[in-house]
Amino acid sequence: MHHVGVSAKLFCKGDGSIVCCPGHSSQVCHRVVRVTAQQNTSSDDTPFRANTLSATVKRKQKQVAELLNAMGEEALEDRLQSATASPSQPPHRFAQLIQDSIPYGKAVLVAEVCRPSPSATSSDVAKLAADYVAWGVDAIAVATDLEETPGGLQDLFAVCRAVKVPVLQWDWFLHPIQVVEAKEAGAAGAIGVVANVLGNGSPIMTSFAAAIGLDAPLEVVNKTEVTRLGDIGVPFFGINLSVGLSLALPGFQTDMAKGLLNNMPQGVITLVGAKSPSDAVQARAAGADAILLKKQMLTVKGQSRQDVRQLIEQLKYSMSGDD
Repeated sequence: MHHVGVSAKLFCKGDGSIVCCPGHSSQVCHRVVRVTAQQNTSSDDTPFRANTLSATVKRKQKQVAELLNAMGEEALEDRLQSATASPSQPPHRFAQLIQDSIPYGKAVLVAEVCRPSPSATSSDVAKLAADYVAWGVDAIAVATDLEETPGGLQDLFAVCRAVKVPVLQWDWFLHPIQVVEAKEAGAAGAIGVVANVLGNGSPIMTSFAAAIGLDAPLEVVNKTEVTRLGDIGVPFFGINLSVGLSLALPGFQTDMAKGLLNNMPQGVITLVGAKSPSDAVQARAAGADAILLKKQMLTVKGQSRQDVRQLIEQLKYSMSGDD
């Protein structure tokens, strides 16, 4: 797979996709990536999901556009060049952790963290992340979308300095500067690069992340995407992370995740999102290398700290590889 470095140029085509032109200067498109939710013709698509995703992308486009306008072209160019010239070397690498765990039959557990209440602070998020790590999770995913938290990158910065495990930023990634921000905050990777959103530009975005030292699973929602992206060498896939697999039918999302996992190319690694313990166990049984424990599982109303601790410990044990 082609890695984007200082000798490559990323720019936006008329259809909103990102393309890479080796041999040009390192200048990257100085406007927000104009993307839309790609038309998904698979049977699992619904108007509700398409409308919700489209609205989310439009909202995020506006935020990224404001960031780029405030920054200016010269500052943007400087930060992009600096990031590619000095790739991150995080002490805790996410993809490497997964690869090291595979021979032992162990699944990597990732816990989502976000502010537990409107009055919570970045310190509260960091404390929650530290608790999850103490209870057995292997990595943390910090929600930074402003719809989830007013803290944004402040929460990510705080968590990166509170735990000694891989920390991932979880957001909607539409422009390379967002990946640079994750690097600057100390993250080891990014969740939120979605093939259904970025289209042909999605592997370029993950390749750019790799070029600056971050791991970024590419999220897919159907077999066609898996085949197309696997053929060009994408090494890390995500399932049911940001977009989710639609249709609220019992077992549907789990069955779809199983089907995608069964069609993964040889040698790739996978991260699958789970909203319940049963989803997590079934995803692991279907072959997922890492499981993202979503907030819907960890923040159930009436659930005590001890309940969450026991849940994490039980999942850790069930996926340890020990019979």
